[in-house]
Amino acid sequence: MSQLSSLFTDGNFTLINRIVALLVTLLFFLTVFLIRRIRRKEILSRVTTPIALSLFGFLLLYIETIMSGMPSYLNLLEGFQTIIVLLCLAKLVIYLVVDVYIYLHTQREAPSFLRDTVRLAVYLSVGIISLRLVFKIDLTAIAVTTTVITAAIAFALQSTIANALSGFSIQTDSLLSPHTWISIKEKNIFGEIVNVGFRYTTLRTPENSLVMVPNSIIMQNIVTYHGNQATDDRPAVLVDVMLGYDMPPEQAKDLLMQVVQDEQEVLPTPDPLVRLFALNDSGITYQIKFWIADPSRRLPVQDLIYTRVWYAVNRQGFSFPFPHRQIITADARAPFEFSREQVAADLKDSELFGMLDDADIRKLAELAPVKVYGPGELVVHQGDSGSSLFVVLRGELEAFVDGTSVGRIVHNSFFGEMSLLTGAPRMATVRVNREVWLAEVTKDQMDTLLRAHPTIMETLSSVLADRERRTRESISDGSPVSGITSRQEYYLKRLKQFFSM
Repeated sequence: MSQLSSLFTDGNFTLINRIVALLVTLLFFLTVFLIRRIRRKEILSRVTTPIALSLFGFLLLYIETIMSGMPSYLNLLEGFQTIIVLLCLAKLVIYLVVDVYIYLHTQREAPSFLRDTVRLAVYLSVGIISLRLVFKIDLTAIAVTTTVITAAIAFALQSTIANALSGFSIQTDSLLSPHTWISIKEKNIFGEIVNVGFRYTTLRTPENSLVMVPNSIIMQNIVTYHGNQATDDRPAVLVDVMLGYDMPPEQAKDLLMQVVQDEQEVLPTPDPLVRLFALNDSGITYQIKFWIADPSRRLPVQDLIYTRVWYAVNRQGFSFPFPHRQIITADARAPFEFSREQVAADLKDSELFGMLDDADIRKLAELAPVKVYGPGELVVHQGDSGSSLFVVLRGELEAFVDGTSVGRIVHNSFFGEMSLLTGAPRMATVRVNREVWLAEVTKDQMDTLLRAHPTIMETLSSVLADRERRTRESISDGSPVSGITSRQEYYLKRLKQFFSM
């Protein structure tokens, strides 16, 4: 320690001091290099660079001994070699502080801002020491001369300094660590923290754009924390929906809750919540509260929820309220218009109702309600009771049995026939792929047809048996299914029992 203190007071850096400094640096980083190699960790440049500098320093020492008889070059070589030694010591100090001390105390890699701060302080100290040892400059005179200049520079760079200090605060806040999703409402910014630098924090938006936000903006505004995929934090997502006063609150809550529960990205626990939030001039505001696993999916999931709420509300015969100050001079049109002639034609083309005459088809088309479902919505749930079937007039759906996809349902196809004709529970869950128009045929409508035309039962039982055969063959990789005639008789018996005939 006495030699180290004399080093900076007397302005001498002896040969022994330089050799010891180079040797300590070389041995330390060679040890780190071997440990990382044994553990199969990445060999970083902050380990290899000091080794190269140390070896270069020994090379300069060797050259210095060779040129000992040339005093004119010896001083220049000694000064250059001293700078190399100081750089080696700087690398050693930075590694000990950042990669050893800070890592042991925080149990994680030091943030880039903190590493840069330590590096700047150490290199600044090396520069000051170099002025004293190599260039023999009196630092006292320089300090007095630059006081006013330093104050002027600090005033001019007050914004930069504020960002730097704010960056240090952000780095030390665990809630603002990388991969955390935040939003700044005042600036309309929502994104994932990618990096925190001296001047700004880089956010990645859901559109995969990089937004560089000055650190002081984050510290001076209200920041909302939306979670981090690396942690168990799952902040709730809130969606506000305004519905009219003509829709009873309990009915509205049940409808909104069904929409949320049908969304696959909504976590089942904690339980979603729907509550009446406010009674406004134009309508009632309901707040939907739910949780998702991936914070980056916050906006897409909100989009899905809003879209399905629109379809669900319109299917129930309600609409969204308009401001009372708006004057509507024309009759409000329904969002969808259905041609009963087209509905009748689609029913006639379907396999199930092709045997009916035109009069019965037209009557069925007049009575069958047409419902519209949006992408991602569930039409029926496996295991639920039901007494209606659906004919696809437009769009595409997908059927799932025990969570496994078993096929698509397209235009002119139908599903739910077992529940309508035999009263059996729903055999599959059906989810919408593209917006669909479905004609729903109920038990009461079929009962009227069957009593007017009892012979239709035999045709329907044949269709049911053939449908069952094709379904079983698709599930069993095409192996034939026997006993079709007996299944037809079974369904005929079930039809007569279900319709009390």
